[in-house]
Amino acid sequence: MRVCVLLVVSAIGLIASVAAVAEPPIGSRLGDRVVKGAVEDEATSARHAQEYAACLVNRRADKVQRLLSQTNDAGYKAAYKDLTTGPIDCFDMGDDLNDVSAGWRFMIPADIMRGMLAEQLIKHDVARYAVLPVLPRQRTYSRTWYGATNRDVSVDEMATCVSETDAPDTLSLLKTEPYSDQEGTAFAALGPTLGACLRAGVKVAGNRQSLRAALADALYQRVANPVAVATGAPETAKAH
Repeated sequence: MRVCVLLVVSAIGLIASVAAVAEPPIGSRLGDRVVKGAVEDEATSARHAQEYAACLVNRRADKVQRLLSQTNDAGYKAAYKDLTTGPIDCFDMGDDLNDVSAGWRFMIPADIMRGMLAEQLIKHDVARYAVLPVLPRQRTYSRTWYGATNRDVSVDEMATCVSETDAPDTLSLLKTEPYSDQEGTAFAALGPTLGACLRAGVKVAGNRQSLRAALADALYQRVANPVAVATGAPETAKAH
């Protein structure tokens, strides 16, 4: 018997379920090869998803960059298909597989997938992101790439604001392990900036990983797809 691990990532959590893959019954052309097994904790499944994203960036960085440059849902889907089609050795990574492991299968929403890919691209060029200057907060934020993120625009606006006004703390967050105590500390450090950048009257619902993905996406886009930014005095903090 071989084992395949199915990783399901949703907007409200990262859930990985282990599935045992049995050989088809004798005389059967197909058979049922998948038997549902245990469920991984969120931290472990987040780590596996990050490993998958790192593998894609290592092997197909140009296609990852093309995917993150899309400006609408149709373009994103086409770029994602191009990124993930064809032979790619990204399903035997990690130290959790063994001699009966077939690998990993992933179902990841666009917003989290984008963020994980962006995070890995950032980690390939940390020095460049480490010297980004602090920019004044703008009254409004609008970027062409918002159209392909599958997020509420208020989340992308907030993340863009944070990436421009507090790039150092954003980068510090991305250096932590998902769901770790260090990640929690990094989110706490970003708290004031997140609050100041959130559009007045808007509340953001989500978990650590969906917010982390939005911040990674915005920080990556600041370098990959920059826009001219006014250099006037920063906006005063919004009342909440």
